[in-house]
Amino acid sequence: MGLDLDEWVYGKLVRYFKKSRLKAEQEMHQKVDLENIRPRLTYLARAITGKPIYIYPAEAEGGFKNNNFFLPRSFSELPTWEENLYFYFFRTLYLSTQQDLGYNWTKETDDIVLSRQMAAQTAPAVLDKLNHDFRIAGQLHEKLKNHFQSKVRAGEQADLSLLYGKWMYNDASFGSEDELHNFDDRSKKGKDENPTTTIQARAVEEVKNLTIDKKQQEDYVLLHNFEKVETAEEANGVWRDFDGKDELEEHHDALDELSMKFTVRVDDPAHSVYQAEFVENTTVSESAERDDKGFHLCYDEWDFHKKTYKTRFCKVYPKSQLKSDLAYYQNTISKNAGTLLGLRKMLTSVNNKMQQQRRQSQGNEFDIDALTDLYVDVHARKTPSENIYLSTKKKEKDLSILLLLDVSLSSDGYAANNRVIDVEKEVSILFGEILNEFKIDFSIDGFFSKTRNYSTYLTLKEFDESWQEGKQKIGAVEPQGYTRIGAALRHAGARLDKRKTKNKWVILISDGKPNDYDRYEGKYGIQDIKQALRELNERQIHSYALAIEAQAKYYLPQMFGQNHYQILTTPVELLSSLVKLYERIKHQ
Repeated sequence: MGLDLDEWVYGKLVRYFKKSRLKAEQEMHQKVDLENIRPRLTYLARAITGKPIYIYPAEAEGGFKNNNFFLPRSFSELPTWEENLYFYFFRTLYLSTQQDLGYNWTKETDDIVLSRQMAAQTAPAVLDKLNHDFRIAGQLHEKLKNHFQSKVRAGEQADLSLLYGKWMYNDASFGSEDELHNFDDRSKKGKDENPTTTIQARAVEEVKNLTIDKKQQEDYVLLHNFEKVETAEEANGVWRDFDGKDELEEHHDALDELSMKFTVRVDDPAHSVYQAEFVENTTVSESAERDDKGFHLCYDEWDFHKKTYKTRFCKVYPKSQLKSDLAYYQNTISKNAGTLLGLRKMLTSVNNKMQQQRRQSQGNEFDIDALTDLYVDVHARKTPSENIYLSTKKKEKDLSILLLLDVSLSSDGYAANNRVIDVEKEVSILFGEILNEFKIDFSIDGFFSKTRNYSTYLTLKEFDESWQEGKQKIGAVEPQGYTRIGAALRHAGARLDKRKTKNKWVILISDGKPNDYDRYEGKYGIQDIKQALRELNERQIHSYALAIEAQAKYYLPQMFGQNHYQILTTPVELLSSLVKLYERIKHQ
């Protein structure tokens, strides 16, 4: 049954005034949006604290939780853009000091009034240290405080919660010890249905994962009409059916007021996405051990909390790509003919470059270091080496390259109007063409996962496979699953261990953000990847990461270290970076 006329009119008026308010906020010239300055604030916070700080939008005033700073989504209280920017600088300095002093909750609480009161009570101590460490902070504080006090009548107390924030729960345990049991066969499959509708949710600071009660779920209805306005309810102990229907657009206005504090993980496919930026879902659990059939290899995973390995923790299923798409290869070559020609010229120059070989038995010049050693050996009455010449000649190709592609669902996104998975595939084809011409030993692999029990490692072009066969299979790959990078790196290292070459490289193309259906988020995943890279380095296997994703700048430096990664925005930049990397590899 349709809505009554008065209900329809009322709903239209609510939406109209809501959109008018949002439009007025967007047109304010002095307004500063957190999203636009987040990289600057992140670098500032990390430089001050020396910790891997992340900055996220807050529901209101914000605070800090572990190494995460929450700040207002936007600020426009002051008359100019620069002054409003200083507000964010002050809050970043303030949170850095507050974190250093450890002013936060050690036990969970939902009392927002008390949280604000505690932040206000401890503000003098934070400000004392802040003024001692940063003289400019005191000036900014006085200006901002005077502004908020000028907005209230004489005798009234100003609301300074935007200056001092609130206390938040600092959870050091990072995750429950519960395990995920009884998820169905869809967990084995990486292929998820692509959503047709995506809407950005309101900011959320703390997330709690709830347990499903099937009986309550069957009896529950999420949406209802109340006083002629369609609303949505937050979790209250009863459940709706997870049918995956795409009705998101219809309920957008109701959802816009909803806090995404409670979540449930399910296997059911979704046709729409209400996207919220969660930080540390501290209740995401590990998967229980499953004894499944099919050939697989078990790899350790690093637990940075316990400083030890979880032995034989991840199951990796090596598979070969069987499906082919010759048309994709042909279209890529045709579309990038000019780029391929330029790439061929650049890499030919690098590949044919003559290199100086030291300590040779013949040559046109003396090797000064070798002559010095000869002089020392003669005076020490030892038999000197006769290899005292410099020789310029072409270096032999004692090289193996493994190009490792992240083909998880994150590669189905776009960067600079380019679909990430298509950039990966096209670059792999073009780079593979050149490596094949130079007779370099190389493989092109991909990976995705769905829990520690089902990490798929997909070989597109095997080391000893002909390029004629391998090139046809790259275009058939499509995004699926999650991003458990550590397991993929360990298996890539095991594959390179079998190559007889001395110079071995893993080149990872990914957004650099670890995640999986079970626990692999945040610092846990980052530290496991970092440990996997250390393992490669100990076995003389070099690594490098390339990413076409703006957010990667927050993750890659922690894992790969300086000079071992590059963040790009276009396919052309990616190819150019591969050329420079190849030159570096040749001189290794």
